[in-house]
Amino acid sequence: MSGGKEEPLGLSDEAALLQQNGDLAQCVARLRLLQRRLTETDRWQLSPSVLWGLCGIIQGEAGKWGAEGAGQPAVSSLKVVSGALCCLRNALPNCARNQLMLAETEELLKSILSCIQWTFKAPEAAHTSAEPSPDGRAVEAEEGEGSAESEWRTAHHTLASSCVTCLGNLVAANSKTRRIVWPYFKLLLEDVLLFPDKEVAQAACMILHNCLLEADLKEELCMSSLGQQVLTHLLTLYETETKFSCFVLLSLEVLLAGREVLAGAWGGLSEGHQRLVLEVVEARLTHSAAPHAAADVPPSLEFLVAEFKSKADCILRTHADTDWMNPGSAQVLARLGTFVCASAASDTWRQTLQRDRSLLVTSVALLRCISDIGKMGGNSFTPLDRLSDLSDEEQMARAEGHPAFGFKCDLIRLIASLVYRNSANQDLVREMDGLLLVLESSKFDARNPLIKEASIFALRNLLEGNIENQQRIKELRMEGVVESPGLAELGMEAVEEGGKVKLLQRPRSSSSPPPEL
Repeated sequence: MSGGKEEPLGLSDEAALLQQNGDLAQCVARLRLLQRRLTETDRWQLSPSVLWGLCGIIQGEAGKWGAEGAGQPAVSSLKVVSGALCCLRNALPNCARNQLMLAETEELLKSILSCIQWTFKAPEAAHTSAEPSPDGRAVEAEEGEGSAESEWRTAHHTLASSCVTCLGNLVAANSKTRRIVWPYFKLLLEDVLLFPDKEVAQAACMILHNCLLEADLKEELCMSSLGQQVLTHLLTLYETETKFSCFVLLSLEVLLAGREVLAGAWGGLSEGHQRLVLEVVEARLTHSAAPHAAADVPPSLEFLVAEFKSKADCILRTHADTDWMNPGSAQVLARLGTFVCASAASDTWRQTLQRDRSLLVTSVALLRCISDIGKMGGNSFTPLDRLSDLSDEEQMARAEGHPAFGFKCDLIRLIASLVYRNSANQDLVREMDGLLLVLESSKFDARNPLIKEASIFALRNLLEGNIENQQRIKELRMEGVVESPGLAELGMEAVEEGGKVKLLQRPRSSSSPPPEL
């Protein structure tokens, strides 16, 4: 029985005979040996009878599970089918001949699909009794009482993993097998993605991503309500990281590239999932290498920019520290603002967003509203010009947790990108009296780190090559230097000399303690 040098055909024949005779433990052992041998074999030279034999083992065992009154299958039966599926999995990589044989032969494909359907649909108790652990894996019962149930559940999850990896290799790099498998797989898609073992569910995304590489299959999913439900499941899976997370991300990127799924699902997503969508789309868009024409604007970017413009005013409702009106939505809007800002700063998408005049109008108008509310004093938009105002950790945490933290700075950065070397947009900001608005923002504000630097950069972009804007700034008159408590805390003062402002060390008496930095 030493199988170190045995050929796959002999091992598969022996395993099939053992299964037929009911010696399942020995059958599992021979299948494990066959599984290793298949990794060393030229798959193109593999005898078709090996595939037939393995599918026969699967049909022989799995065919008993759905019988009336059959009850819960034995652990050994689950292990035999898992072993056969793993052998099939190892016979498929980089071998279109074996892939097509399994997919195009109805009897062979049916044996695999019926097993997969039972695994993810039939044993409802197995789905509901397995409590997930913090890492997404099923929690096994302790030894002793319930150990039999634990062993069965472990075998069932191993079977589920074997199912998805086998099916994944069946559709890998093969357009024909993808189209054959897809009609069956999409019916099981939600059950697979909701499987309690998150590693199994994430591995199933390998199949999903391969199928979505086909344009017609992608369009079919995106145009159906199933696409929106799948997006929600994928976002939940992405929050749990396993070694298969990359396939979840790849599937998310494909679905989020189109407008239909995102627009249909956006309103029903939780605030956490909306922020996660923004992270995924931003990473995809800001890493795009080649510039695109206006006609090629990603639908997801178009939708999210429109969402920002339509909901921009909700940030204004958070000016009071208490009684926020739906703070979750405001947090999403703040993150949405960061996303639009990053997209506009990208060389790939800047010119596209510069053509959206309404985006610039919205940004300038929103900046003015935030500045006006801040001037009222005593609210979350009021600039903090003292370093000591946020010296307490609790105060800092409260300020950083507010949706408005850094939002004004993001608006100025967005305006800077939208007017960069674009004379029409430079003129539009001047016509909206936005030059002075940006200039007034070039002061220290603890609520908006780096706002001074962002404002100076925005002014530079507004004045570059624009004579009218330069003249408007020249017409401004110096009316003195505003006292800055923030500079005073640093022991500095601003003085005017010859029409220029200089920062000097503030003199202090010998009795005065040095400032604390």
